[in-house]
Amino acid sequence: MRLDRFARLIGARVDGPVADVEVRRIAAPCDAQADDVTYFEPRYGAVRDVTGSRAAGVLVAAPHAPVLDAARSLVVDDVSLACARALAWLEKRAASVPETPPAADVDIAPGAVVSATARIGEGTRIASGVVIGEGVSLGSWCTVAAGAVLSDHVRIGNRVRIGAGAVIGEAGFAFVRDGDAWLQMPSFGSVVIEDDVVVLARAVIHAGVYGDTRIERGCALDSLVLIGHDARLGADTAVAGHSAVAGGARIGARCRIGGRAGIGEGVTIAEGVTVNAGSMVSRSISEAGAIYASGWPAQPHVRWWRQVAALRRAAAPLRNDK
Repeated sequence: MRLDRFARLIGARVDGPVADVEVRRIAAPCDAQADDVTYFEPRYGAVRDVTGSRAAGVLVAAPHAPVLDAARSLVVDDVSLACARALAWLEKRAASVPETPPAADVDIAPGAVVSATARIGEGTRIASGVVIGEGVSLGSWCTVAAGAVLSDHVRIGNRVRIGAGAVIGEAGFAFVRDGDAWLQMPSFGSVVIEDDVVVLARAVIHAGVYGDTRIERGCALDSLVLIGHDARLGADTAVAGHSAVAGGARIGARCRIGGRAGIGEGVTIAEGVTVNAGSMVSRSISEAGAIYASGWPAQPHVRWWRQVAALRRAAAPLRNDK
């Protein structure tokens, strides 16, 4: 459809003369072509990423519109909502990836589904029932257990172990409210897993919305762990089972996250922090090496046990009365 009609449909304001072009897809700035619409989201990209883009139109919030070319600016109140609305009329552009034959000594079991555009390194073993999507890069000496799914454009390093039924790179749980309806944001990013990472059975790692979700080298994810879109885990961090890391969270290197812990959206955790099992971290932790405990909200380990001791002392007369 024509760019000016698309702008009206999503409720965008046009400050300058819109180019007389038709648009077909919505794309990240780095992938956008001349018939695409892209976006400017300063949390996840620089101005140069958009000004150097070939896109016909750019979704941009009003405070940032002056830095862009008026002829391409589609000014909106909420860029995330505009991107979600765009999917009703435009497809999301998929990056083009050439076919790449796997290395000669890759072991692919019968029943695995591997895209012809996936790049697979030497010595890697892929079990039956595995699904590997378009443009996936899987390093050398990796193992992918039965039933695991690696969605399009996931990038995985060397010596990575992926457990049975793990799902890596599915669209993130990123929804925006549009009146009475929930609209899902398109995931323009994917997942990057660095070398020597272990992901056990049925863990789920969501693709990034504006950038990549990243698991740095040496991390260990237990079964049934959920890593949300655009999150980042620092090197050598371990996350125990049934824990969830919400979208956009940043966990430092060498952290230890206990079972059934929750890390809130956008929370930042310093290096070397321990979060005990069952804790809910709703605020950022800036003290490196700290230990946090309790239920909700998580708080320093020593403070929590002092409160527990105080409660026990206060309850002692009640126990004696019985």
